[in-house]
Amino acid sequence: MKVVISYRKLYFTLFLTILNSVSFATENVKSIPPKDPVTPVAIIAPASDFKLPDISAYNKLLNNRYSLFTHERTYLLPFSYNATPHNEIYSGLLGVEEQQKGVPFYGNTEAEFQISFFIPIYRNIAGTKWDLLVAYTHHAWWQVYNSSWSRPFRETNYKPEVYFRKVDQDPMKISMFSALAYDIGYVHQSNGQIQVVSRSWDRVFGRAYLVSPSFSLTLEAWVRLPEKDGDDNTDILTYMGLGEATLHKSFGVHTFEAKVPFAAKPGLEIQYSHPWHDHLRWFVSASTGYGHSLIEYNKETERIGVGFTVETFMDKQDTNKL
Repeated sequence: MKVVISYRKLYFTLFLTILNSVSFATENVKSIPPKDPVTPVAIIAPASDFKLPDISAYNKLLNNRYSLFTHERTYLLPFSYNATPHNEIYSGLLGVEEQQKGVPFYGNTEAEFQISFFIPIYRNIAGTKWDLLVAYTHHAWWQVYNSSWSRPFRETNYKPEVYFRKVDQDPMKISMFSALAYDIGYVHQSNGQIQVVSRSWDRVFGRAYLVSPSFSLTLEAWVRLPEKDGDDNTDILTYMGLGEATLHKSFGVHTFEAKVPFAAKPGLEIQYSHPWHDHLRWFVSASTGYGHSLIEYNKETERIGVGFTVETFMDKQDTNKL
C-alpha cells in the first residue's frame, strides 16, 4: 500500500503547534542576557524575571564599524529535498540536444546555503539614536548531486539593503510586547539572470522588533517601487505580499522560527535549530507554498533541508554552559 504524505498539512500542523505554545513559560529557566546582542531575542522566563536585551552591550559592539554582524540566518543545507521541482521554468533556455539528455536540469535533491550580514556605516546620525546600516544576503541553490549537468548553481538570489535603525533603551510597551528596535530602508532583490528567468524587485520597508517574556516577533511591511524598463514580475505582490511576520520561540536550547508573508497566496517557512559545536547549531528548514526563491516565487513548492547554521542572537543558549 502506497503511503502519501501531505507536506503542507504537516508544516501547517507544526506551525499551529508553535502558535499554540507562545504563552508557555518555562518555570525552571531564568532570564539570560544574550551572548551576542546584535538583534532582538526571544527569552523564555517567567514574566516577573523578564529582562530586556542589554542595549549598552549592543552599542559597544556596533562602535567597531569594521566588523560584520548577523542579519538574517547564515546556514548550509547539504541535503535539501524539493518534492515539486519546476523544470518547465528552464525549458526555454535549453536547446533540443540538451533537453534530450533524459536527466532533469532541476533535480529533487540539491544543496542550499545562505550568507547574511550587516555592517554599521554611521552611528547616531545628527546626534539622534538612529544608525545607518548596510546589509547583504546571498541565498543559493546548488545542484551538487546532478553530475549529468555538471553540478550547476541552479538559482542564486542577491539582496543588498541600506537602512536606518533605532534601538530603544526604554522600549515602548505594546500590549505584552516591548518594541525594542525599528528599521526603515531600501532593499533590492534579484537573481542576476536575463530574459525568461530574470526576477527582480525593489522596495522600501519598515521593520519592528518586538520582544516578550515568552517569544519575539519581527514585523515587516514594504511598498514595491515601480520598474523603469518593464516589469518581469507583475504579480509578485500576490505571492510575496506586502510584508511578513517572523515568530521566534525557544524551549531551553531548542529554537523554533516561523515566517509567513502577508500575501494573497502565501508560503510558510518553519525552522528548527539545536546547539552543536562552537557557535554552530544543527538546523532543519521546511517550507511549503510560494515565494521560497525568486525563480519560482509564483510556483508552489514543498521543501525540507537538513544541515547547520551559525548561532544568532535569537537562539537560546544552553544554561548549563553559562
